[in-house]
Amino acid sequence: MYFINPFKALRPTKENASRVAVASTDHLTEEGKINHLKKNPWSYLNVFNAENDSKSKEQFELMKKKSILKKEEETCFYTYKISDKNHEQIGIIGTAKLSTYDNLHIRGHEEIFLERAQKRLKQMDNLNAQIGPIYTIYPDNEQLNELLKKEILSKPIYSFDALDKCKHEIWVINEEQKIKKICNLFNSINRIYIADGHHRMEALSKLTEFKKHKNPNHIGDEPYNYFMVAIFPQSQVRLLDYNRLIKDLYGYSPKDLIKQIKKKFKVEKQNSSYKPKKPQTFGMYLDKQWYSLELKELPEQNLFHIINLDINLLHYYLLEPILGIGDPRYDNRIDFLAGFHGLKAIENKVNSNKAKIGFALFATQVQNVISFADKKLNMPPKSTWFDPKPLDGLIAYDFE
Repeated sequence: MYFINPFKALRPTKENASRVAVASTDHLTEEGKINHLKKNPWSYLNVFNAENDSKSKEQFELMKKKSILKKEEETCFYTYKISDKNHEQIGIIGTAKLSTYDNLHIRGHEEIFLERAQKRLKQMDNLNAQIGPIYTIYPDNEQLNELLKKEILSKPIYSFDALDKCKHEIWVINEEQKIKKICNLFNSINRIYIADGHHRMEALSKLTEFKKHKNPNHIGDEPYNYFMVAIFPQSQVRLLDYNRLIKDLYGYSPKDLIKQIKKKFKVEKQNSSYKPKKPQTFGMYLDKQWYSLELKELPEQNLFHIINLDINLLHYYLLEPILGIGDPRYDNRIDFLAGFHGLKAIENKVNSNKAKIGFALFATQVQNVISFADKKLNMPPKSTWFDPKPLDGLIAYDFE
């Protein structure tokens, strides 16, 4: 087998695709989620949100029985284009062997939390399927990029606007020569980076071992030895800012807090919402006023080499020493807000007293992600928000 391989997808019929596939629920309010479920009985949300494992499995099996989902008859790759008015990315969906998840061929950058991985494991074991692909990045390869561009000149099998306000389109690649060429190109690239899906990845690794131990005739080529990936070129993926909200001012008045911040930062009032335009600058919303922040001095040199990310600099110079924020994984005084919500969302949270102060950050760069992964280092929590992301359920992989 190759590094990246074609497979027989489990996917919705054309007329059901937009109602079955789901975007990240971060794009939905609780009310929006309820309305979506009511209007779309075959949505995968009805599988994920079922009251128990038994109901979840029953709903999934019913979708197959009613031919809402059908299994591909031949092994294929799937070209996947995601676009909005400002952005487009064209990638490919295939499978990789779980044994290549070794920090050499498939490299991650995020710390794993056992509880979250266990939840994913339970879900996939119950359904005996991987509903959404692991979102990954490949270092740009001109031949592969051009091949995928040519594929999208024909009519897609799916094309619709999803809840994330992006258009999602899929093309099937089933010609033997094209499949072989794609396999060979990925063999020459020989590495991909996880953008989103570290916990699913860990869960899949555990699930493979679990199924292997249960199968006395295990030979290593069973479907459960593989997992599904959506792979996009490095130059096309987009990262958005991942902003911070703090629930209190640690006993300071707004005026006294600004005095403290001015010891390390240049602080300037802004006439409108402030989005940083370069690294090592920050926006701050406090008491219905936006400010720009910039470190007065370059970060300590030895420190800078270790934590050269804006989120670390903000934490080291402001959140921890001034606002008393500890480990962001466990400190319940800090919240996180993905950039697609916009700066208005920071204002709304602070104005409604759900937070006392908000910070807008410059987005982490793709090269930072790759650099950390290459060095086998974990990035801090909530460092990256890749947007847009592949939908769950548009292309699924069952282990049967």
